[in-house]
Amino acid sequence: MLQQFFIICSGADINILKNASSSEKNKYAGIGATVFFTALMAFIASGYALYTVFDNLFTAI
Repeated sequence: MLQQFFIICSGADINILKNASSSEKNKYAGIGATVFFTALMAFIASGYALYTVFDNLFTAI
């Protein structure tokens, strides 16, 4: 389940990867995890920056 989520995050075609080996699926899941966690860290950093600038919790969210 988590592997499929990360494959979707990587932008790979799920129908093509159904016939692929497990190493290919793991490769694309790793790419998707990198994309997901980069976006998550960017979201956290932007929230911190907005909170620092405006000093308001609701503006940061």
